[in-house]
Amino acid sequence: MGKFFESIPPDYVPWLLKQEVFWVATAPLDPEAHVNVSPKGVRDSFHVLSPTRVWYQDLTGSGVETIAHLRENGRITLLFSAFEGPPRIVRLFGTGTVHEFGSAEYDALIPPEHRRPGSRAAIVIDVHKVGYSCGYAVPYYEFKGHRQVLLDSACKTERAERMQAYWGRQNTQSIDGLPALAVAHTADRPLTFREELKVANAKENGEIPDVDSNYTNGHATLARANGTTVAVKAASGRRRVEEWAVAFALGVVAAAIYVRFQGVA
Repeated sequence: MGKFFESIPPDYVPWLLKQEVFWVATAPLDPEAHVNVSPKGVRDSFHVLSPTRVWYQDLTGSGVETIAHLRENGRITLLFSAFEGPPRIVRLFGTGTVHEFGSAEYDALIPPEHRRPGSRAAIVIDVHKVGYSCGYAVPYYEFKGHRQVLLDSACKTERAERMQAYWGRQNTQSIDGLPALAVAHTADRPLTFREELKVANAKENGEIPDVDSNYTNGHATLARANGTTVAVKAASGRRRVEEWAVAFALGVVAAAIYVRFQGVA
């Protein structure tokens, strides 16, 4: 049976912080406009400030729906789901505030030593209700690692001094024309980040588990504790061989059935 709380129960906090992915849902006021749901990954992006206030580091993407919707009406829901262990779904209902790169509030939450490549805003949520439900229908998934491609791309773009131009082109309004980024793309300050945090599996303190793997484009990147990475062939190659073997076996069975029916005819 579902349960509701006015604040985040203390025993929920470690579980929330452990999750490697969560979802953010927002919507504009116009009933004809688009509702948005976005998955959020990259280790240690989510933070709990108090039983009624959380925030996450918002990274650059091709869309900017969450920021635009929050600027219009502030409504937001975060969803966390268990993919291992006991089933659990937790929703954080609240009002969101956008603190863009270049603002004092952003600097207070994300100093340069904690900033990820491509970080464009801190999204702060004042939670007014917490919902718990069973999650019995959610399947088990094994976590393999965070994808590296987003941070790699952002790192290259920032070092080429093209990120703010990208924000100006792509992130100033939603797909429905609502205003989004207002100051980040014109902020007169350098885009800096801690070198260790360009690895998606890195924790906020820069530590990287020894045997984490990022599955990207059929290859894995093993992140070492010293911050270096080494590319290796991922399990997708083995899966591809298995798929071909299954397809071949099915083909043989189909041919045998065809020959048998031809003989009967």
